[in-house]
Amino acid sequence: MIGYIKQILVQGTRSVFYNSKLVFLLWAFNAASALILTIPFLQVLLDSLSNSLISDSLSQNFDYIWYIQFKKIYELQFEHLPLSIYSVVAIYTLLQTFFLGGLISIFNNPKKNHIVDFFYGGVKYFFRFVKVLLVSLIFFAIAFKINDYLGEFITYLFKDSENVKADFVLKGLRYILLVFFIGVITIISDYTKVALALGDKTKILIGTYNAFIFLKNNFVKIFSVFLIVSITGAVGVILYNLIGKFIPRTPYYFLVLSFILQQMLIIFRLLVRMLFCATEVNLYNDLSADVVNVESN
Repeated sequence: MIGYIKQILVQGTRSVFYNSKLVFLLWAFNAASALILTIPFLQVLLDSLSNSLISDSLSQNFDYIWYIQFKKIYELQFEHLPLSIYSVVAIYTLLQTFFLGGLISIFNNPKKNHIVDFFYGGVKYFFRFVKVLLVSLIFFAIAFKINDYLGEFITYLFKDSENVKADFVLKGLRYILLVFFIGVITIISDYTKVALALGDKTKILIGTYNAFIFLKNNFVKIFSVFLIVSITGAVGVILYNLIGKFIPRTPYYFLVLSFILQQMLIIFRLLVRMLFCATEVNLYNDLSADVVNVESN
């Protein structure tokens, strides 16, 4: 099985490398979303600090008194800021769902990997994937609610106890369980989308059923590949945080280095997302293929 997993990872990496030009398209939309999100806050900061000497001191140390005053003066703008954030996040999520349809399309048919084919796949599978997204969001909400109830139950169990270690361990296990739930929901959601696209199905229930059967029959292989790719992404984040600690915040030109490093992390995470998609398509095509028995005369 180790050899098979290695083969799938190699095939997925090659598919991502062959279509690496798409990462710049994904990065451009990601940057545009971030820009739209930061413009309102940037305007407020420019209005407050463009003609103020406090801006020089803030580059050295955070001024809490200035923050209280700033928050009070622009209280009205801050009240409307969450609505803008939620709107951009919703649009960003829908865009990622659209892009996933394009990625699955070109990874399933490597010969048709042009930008036109990418957008065609996105349009073709968009509404099917949005339905899956809405259902998966409900299950994510349930998982977080269960996690909250478990936390309250653990707190209730140890409210009259001094066993701090047991309380800490159980609450730690609660978060591990939450991560597991998130991973399982993500895998089911992803493979439901893959099953709908590769099977050219429009019925969500049929796609979900096919994904469940596929996952049940091949869970170890699927989860192993998913875990390896997830660890790869986590290693990139850890390296970014370690390197970022050694970059000075002043003078100002070091901010450019931090920005470049951050964009490298974003591109890396987009490549990891493409690798998730490529390995899922390869696994589904390979493990769900019909077995042909050849009889020798």
